[in-house]
Amino acid sequence: MKQGRNFYYFPPSLDIYSRICYNHRMDSAIIEQLSRLTREEQDILQGKSLQRGDYTSSERFIVNSAKILDGKELDLRLHTRFIDFPEHGHDYLEFMYVYAGRISHIIGKETVALEHGDIIFLNRHARHSIKRAGREDIGINFIVSDALLRVIFRRVSNNPVMSGFLSRNFDDSGEAEYLFFRTQNNFPIRNLMDNLIYAVVKGTQEVYAGLVELLFSYLAYYRETLVNTLRVSSPDIKLRRAVAELLERSYPDATLSGLSSALGYTEAYLSRRIREAFGKPFRLLLQEYRLKAAEELLRSSRLPVEEVIRAVGYENTSHFYRAFQELYGETPHKYRKNHAAF
Repeated sequence: MKQGRNFYYFPPSLDIYSRICYNHRMDSAIIEQLSRLTREEQDILQGKSLQRGDYTSSERFIVNSAKILDGKELDLRLHTRFIDFPEHGHDYLEFMYVYAGRISHIIGKETVALEHGDIIFLNRHARHSIKRAGREDIGINFIVSDALLRVIFRRVSNNPVMSGFLSRNFDDSGEAEYLFFRTQNNFPIRNLMDNLIYAVVKGTQEVYAGLVELLFSYLAYYRETLVNTLRVSSPDIKLRRAVAELLERSYPDATLSGLSSALGYTEAYLSRRIREAFGKPFRLLLQEYRLKAAEELLRSSRLPVEEVIRAVGYENTSHFYRAFQELYGETPHKYRKNHAAF
């Protein structure tokens, strides 16, 4: 995009929706809200330690999206300042936008220093720690639900920058990965981030998917802003791959007992390792595999929904309907009507 005296020239690939975003300036009340001390930061300044229970129940500090999102599709959370934030992971895709100052992440053996206006994406396999941020360092973490991310993923399947990253994020045997964008001097992207912040703070849910999709399109268009991408080997990668391979083959009738026998572990040990490695219990992991298989059958086959339910291993029909709608935002019948390939 090139700037004229009083107007902007937009790349032809960007639609009218993106142009509307340029008319917005951040509300001063929101800026003040982003700058004020949180209750957690006030406690830290008084000498209290970080309360891990606010983020997770996992021994390995895997932040739980359910604790953060509380049923929302997208939310933001200010990065906690005045403390070295310990190494942790997430059971969701996260990206941080540095609204002001400077924030440094430690990922594996890499130090990634973000300046004002920069963005970093971390997939759900990544672990990182964050160096102490000061009062003038404002980082905004965006937490994206899997349901919203799947909707966006279908729309950006041809995006050369983001599609592979998103695909690997959903892969249970995937590796830790991050994308670092040096966007501090890119006005269109920074303006769009202001709009995304504004929408989330105001709770304008109907534009979430459009804004995040547009952000991904901008990052692909201005691909020179991508200055670093790295996949980091995870200590849990071997277990994740073994579990994923077994579930891919046997999800209709898989059990924790059968899985532990195949891998040579006790049920209690494997249950704990799965929760640590995947950020969720075996029951929910198995449910995801079954729902993913059901989604594929609904899109690519003409099997009646009742047969699809049985084929993927469900006996309780009402449980399947409830779980499917929670993940995909539609009933199985409506999903097939909207997404079937035939």
